[in-house]
Amino acid sequence: MDKATRAYTEFKYNRHMKELRNLHQNSHDYVNDVCPYKWSRVHYFERRYRVMTVNVTECIKSCLKFTRQLPMLTLAEFIRNMLQWWFHDLYRAAQFMHHQLTDVTYLVILKRVEKEKNLNFTSLSSDYYKRQTLIDPYLVLIILVGHPSTWVVPSDMVILNPISRRQAGRPRAGRHVSSSERKTTRSCRRCGQPEHNSRRCSNPHLINEGQARGVPDEYRRKCSICH
Repeated sequence: MDKATRAYTEFKYNRHMKELRNLHQNSHDYVNDVCPYKWSRVHYFERRYRVMTVNVTECIKSCLKFTRQLPMLTLAEFIRNMLQWWFHDLYRAAQFMHHQLTDVTYLVILKRVEKEKNLNFTSLSSDYYKRQTLIDPYLVLIILVGHPSTWVVPSDMVILNPISRRQAGRPRAGRHVSSSERKTTRSCRRCGQPEHNSRRCSNPHLINEGQARGVPDEYRRKCSICH
């Protein structure tokens, strides 16, 4: 179902829907009762380059999918005709536009405006939002602390030093390991044995270093030439 929803071409959409029908007939009938343009990308009524994707390359590739097998001159003529029709259609649409927004954006803004017509503005006109309310707290006299040399300390008051002291030596660079965490044991990346690294390894090397680390075959990096 997800593949049919995300399909860009009608051919792939029909193929995925056929697979869904073979798997579960009731699900196939249920989604067909719903209008496909509401959930299918290929049947969406708006222009695909506006809403569905902003990648022009994918759009051109989809348009030229069945015309790539044509001769070079025929293919060039098809591209010229397609671009000419596209620019002409946009030019005609721009002539009849009464605003600088797209159709989708214009509808969204229009709904917001209609919704805010019934907004109660009395909740936003409270004294908390006024300028004078923000200035009044700063009009009160604030006594600054000042420099310690200007402090007036009574003679009968004894000021003691802080009880805590800084620990000797450099501060700890790493964090303290929790008691619930499992200690990690380092091992050699070549032979997989602990208590030494690859520089000091004297054991026979494996053909694939991923075998020593226990990496599954599907996650190993393959060569781009020999695979």
